Amino acid sequence: MTNFLRVLFAISIACFSTYAAVAKSSDQLPQSITELKHYYDVINNLEKRGIINVDLADQEKRLYIRHASDLVGRKELLTLEEFLTWKQRQLIVSFSNVVAILAGVIVMLAAATFIGIFLGPFLTQVPLVVWEILGYVVSIGLMLCVSHSWLIFLGCLAFVGVLSYSVTKHVSDQYNLGLVLSWTCFIVWTFVAVYQQHREAGYLAIMALQSALGFSIAVGHLVTVIGFQNEKAVPSATLASFLLIMLGSILHLKQDTSFLSVPFSRPMLFLGTFVYFIGMLIMSSTLFKSWRQQKHIFWLLQIVMFLSGFAAMFFGPMLEIPFVQAIGGTMFVVWLLEKYVELVPWRGFLPVVGSLFGFGVLLYAFAFFLKTYPEYFIFHIYSKE
Repeated sequence: MTNFLRVLFAISIACFSTYAAVAKSSDQLPQSITELKHYYDVINNLEKRGIINVDLADQEKRLYIRHASDLVGRKELLTLEEFLTWKQRQLIVSFSNVVAILAGVIVMLAAATFIGIFLGPFLTQVPLVVWEILGYVVSIGLMLCVSHSWLIFLGCLAFVGVLSYSVTKHVSDQYNLGLVLSWTCFIVWTFVAVYQQHREAGYLAIMALQSALGFSIAVGHLVTVIGFQNEKAVPSATLASFLLIMLGSILHLKQDTSFLSVPFSRPMLFLGTFVYFIGMLIMSSTLFKSWRQQKHIFWLLQIVMFLSGFAAMFFGPMLEIPFVQAIGGTMFVVWLLEKYVELVPWRGFLPVVGSLFGFGVLLYAFAFFLKTYPEYFIFHIYSKE
């Protein structure tokens, strides 16, 4: 009996030690997938250099992936691609939300068509103002009274549609239609983003703010134009975008879950960086009339653009903001190409041939850099998404 108790005690000690070792190793792992990826890269580097054997490296890698799966609440293990690109997969609007919104729109159109067949004659007798009020009731109800993300997003889109009709119908000053629409959407969507803690509404609010400051996207027949409404709006909108980047960086560095950080930190960083670099590309160009005669401002802008590109590529990885690094890298390359086109001679047969040859070599160098270091370009983020 004594020997049996000793064996049982030894087995209990062994089991408890094993459990404690596993629990301890799991507890010591970081609680961030980004940090786990850094651990994974270190183990991968040690394995390639032959410092640790393949079996031990595989065991550690599986441990990191299993812990990452637990952090995101997945019952099945993340795939290696999902683990390595998890940060990029969290950008902007999720693909499932987009599919859900499209499905909802299709269902609503089908239901409206079916109802219209039977109720069409009666519905046409209802005054337009009643439909207008009903549109506001439905859109505001979707934005504020539901908890599903795609319904909130659909309510935001319905609101801008109804508001566009109201502004066109009731505002007499046609020149300020876009301005009234942009500021109204910004105020409403900001309230929705804060109230619902909804990131997609935060993106829409920052988009509306940029539109109110002069940034616009015009879509025509087979053409999409991204830029500013007029030349006077470029400096102020660029400066405002820079301030959005600074504010978004502060919210990102705090790493809390306050009512401002959740819906606005990433929209401020993404859209602020995008509009800022487009504005800097325009102002640093020789085609920008405002600075054409002021050489000191022109060369100052070249220095600012050069430092901005390097800052984005340097601080993006440091702050774990990959899209800032990617946008900055892409715009920096576009700026270098723009400077090349502006500086080289384009008159005469031999100068044109030589300039084209140099331009081709430059493009090939950038293509090689893109293939070697894809994380520095925004195309990498879009392909992963």
